[in-house]
Amino acid sequence: MQQQRVLQLDGGVNFRELGGYETINQRQVKWQKILRSGSLRDLKTKDLAFLKQYGLHYDIDLRSSGEVDMFPDRLPDTTNYEAAPVYPFTDQNSLQGLNVKLADSSFGFFSQTYQQMIVDPHAQLAWRKLFAAMLATPTDKKSVVFHCAAGKDRTGAGAMLVLAALQVKPEIIKRDYLLTNMIFSTNNVDSIDQIVAKNASEDMTNRMNQVLTVEDANFDAVFATIKALSGDTEHYLQNELKFSSQDIKDLRRLYLTD
Repeated sequence: MQQQRVLQLDGGVNFRELGGYETINQRQVKWQKILRSGSLRDLKTKDLAFLKQYGLHYDIDLRSSGEVDMFPDRLPDTTNYEAAPVYPFTDQNSLQGLNVKLADSSFGFFSQTYQQMIVDPHAQLAWRKLFAAMLATPTDKKSVVFHCAAGKDRTGAGAMLVLAALQVKPEIIKRDYLLTNMIFSTNNVDSIDQIVAKNASEDMTNRMNQVLTVEDANFDAVFATIKALSGDTEHYLQNELKFSSQDIKDLRRLYLTD
């Protein structure tokens, strides 16, 4: 099957492969193993057939219950669905006491939300489910997709964690994050209004999804927060997400080329 970064699905939103990215040790992320996306509500019958052939084994849905109820996923009948909502945050004081040192003193408009996605216990549970699904998909060409509504903020933070855990080069992780800007600037995004939540209980989701760009500052805020909280991504996985050193070794064995 042809290797491509952006999967050309008729009903897909920002649907991308994370395969092929190079690590600090000159390995590569395997293709057909880990995917990121926006809404899966509008996938067509042809898209579902493609994803079934692609080996889509797990769907990790990072959206809130309200979003899921409004816009349920369409999936191949062979795909396992797992709800893993990042929002709502449960500890509004989770950032207090952290000495976060940014390379640039200015934050992006949503940088604090990105920081909370790293430290809040409810968000951490979502990331735990994502990595658990990855560990539960040991076969080559069997893949996991994680997604939110537009596939840029919650999914963007998740991709940062996944790629950092796999030791992908930091500049490549940032490039993948910012690729969203190119995708939304070169594609017809009129349908985005139809896939994001629009109700009072989803206020933060509404505000973030209506801005169809992402900022460098959010990337920097995530990794500065990980450093302040845990030292590095490996210790974040161990201390905050409760994975063992063997789990991390297994993750890299399953998702990286030799």
